[in-house]
Amino acid sequence: MPPVRVTRSVSGAASSGSLDVFGQCLAEDSVLARALETGDHHSVTNQIGCYSAILRRPGETTLFADPVGQFPLYYDRSGRFAAQAGDLGTELDRVYLATRLACLDGAGLFENRSFVEGVRRVRPGHALEIRDGVPAERPHAPLRVDPSLTTADAARMLRDALVAAVRARAGSARRLTADFSGGLDSTSLAYLALDDVGELPVFTHYHRDSPITDDLDRVRSYVASERRFAPVEIALPDDSLPYQDLVSLGEEPHPASIACGPARFRFAAAAGLGAGVHLMGDGGDAVLWAPGAYFIDLARRGDLTTLWRHCFAWARLRHRSPLTVFRRAVVMAGLGRRRALLRLADTLERGRPAGDPAWEVSVIARWDVPQVDWLAPSARESLAAQARSVAAQESDVDAGESVVLSQLRSHGLTQRVHREVGELAGIDVHAPFLDTAVVRAAIAVPAFRRADPAVAKPLLRKALDGLVPDRVLARETKGDYTREAYAGLRRAAPVLRKYLNDSAAAELELIDPVPVRAALEDAVNGRRVPWGALNQVLAVEVWLREREVAAT
Repeated sequence: MPPVRVTRSVSGAASSGSLDVFGQCLAEDSVLARALETGDHHSVTNQIGCYSAILRRPGETTLFADPVGQFPLYYDRSGRFAAQAGDLGTELDRVYLATRLACLDGAGLFENRSFVEGVRRVRPGHALEIRDGVPAERPHAPLRVDPSLTTADAARMLRDALVAAVRARAGSARRLTADFSGGLDSTSLAYLALDDVGELPVFTHYHRDSPITDDLDRVRSYVASERRFAPVEIALPDDSLPYQDLVSLGEEPHPASIACGPARFRFAAAAGLGAGVHLMGDGGDAVLWAPGAYFIDLARRGDLTTLWRHCFAWARLRHRSPLTVFRRAVVMAGLGRRRALLRLADTLERGRPAGDPAWEVSVIARWDVPQVDWLAPSARESLAAQARSVAAQESDVDAGESVVLSQLRSHGLTQRVHREVGELAGIDVHAPFLDTAVVRAAIAVPAFRRADPAVAKPLLRKALDGLVPDRVLARETKGDYTREAYAGLRRAAPVLRKYLNDSAAAELELIDPVPVRAALEDAVNGRRVPWGALNQVLAVEVWLREREVAAT
């Protein structure tokens, strides 16, 4: 894995110190230097892009973690710090890995742990001051909902942030290229870029044997009506399917690393055209969709009229009973976060199979229903104890926002993988929807106010009205790539069986491989499986094996 580089270093006057930047900061060095000299640290950390920073002054070092969590910083009790947890230790934190295996990202069980025992992550949007080797963390600029902000104001903020994000990339890149899947997010970014480039190469991939025709048809209609797009369609071979290249990318295990074949082909093609910066639409779903957990927030606030209206609309789309959806939201609101965590602890301790949860249960939830029978008994016990510990802590974050923040964490890990794949191809990969200003604008209003059952991503449609064609903004559907997952898993089944028959995760008493192997065979035979949980187990398995090889 390539080392995490200091993106740039800036120095001010002797008394103002120096600054190391980690990530994507689009400001000129002179702007950062002036902010250093004035002592305005919010100006230091609030430029276009998304990045963390380390400020060094005589007698003091301050770590500023980016609010989105794309570029984490780590420290230990002695005050040592790094941009990679693995630089500060080697002993694995089993609670952290078990939380990842259980897909409990949204339960708050991570706190500020890392995958290395005793190494902590600076919380997103926080500053860690280190004096005489003693670290002390405080909020600096965390993401927060602003209840007083109108949706119209949030849309204007989002519009300005997105335009600035794309323009800054176009102005700094040797040549700008972009993904162009036909989906709302990547397509919108490509249209925004047209104001700043004469021609924009846009990349669309499809598998020869299973093309997603809905996406392809849209892409072809868009490029036919806009001559400034230079379309590149990539017909992918079978060895680009998920699970074919079982190599762990990024510092910690994440499913993106075992399903990045298409990205490798797109980035290589972009590099062949001389690209310097390549745009992705990743992150749009996390910050622009309102997760089903917002139903809990509506019920908790007593806004039952709005809750019923939304329950009715969503239930009709899914052919479910609106009353069942309504009841589920009210029950979850009454349960509260603390009791939900205690119930989770009980579930983990019992270790009974979760089965296939009803749609209402899976959608109106604070976190995913864990596959508890996949976990080894000691892992379940550790997680249950952690859940009880976290339940005792207060939280003022709404259920909807909690889910969004956990999704941001996952997208941050995905982007670490994509940046590494891009670096291997010789290009810089950027996801403007994960810029700090863009995310801050998108989640400035609560999730229950961003939601509209009749419109996909209503805040984005308001923000980009007049900048992106209506037919792009009006798209309500998304391509379904599940067929590719089944095909790739069947092709890789012999290797995956071997991994689970001699499981590194089982050796560490993290999983019971028997039910995981059963799920693998279900997938091979085309049955419905919990893809998120299965992919996470496989990602951890590959990651652990690579660590074993590296240690020998």
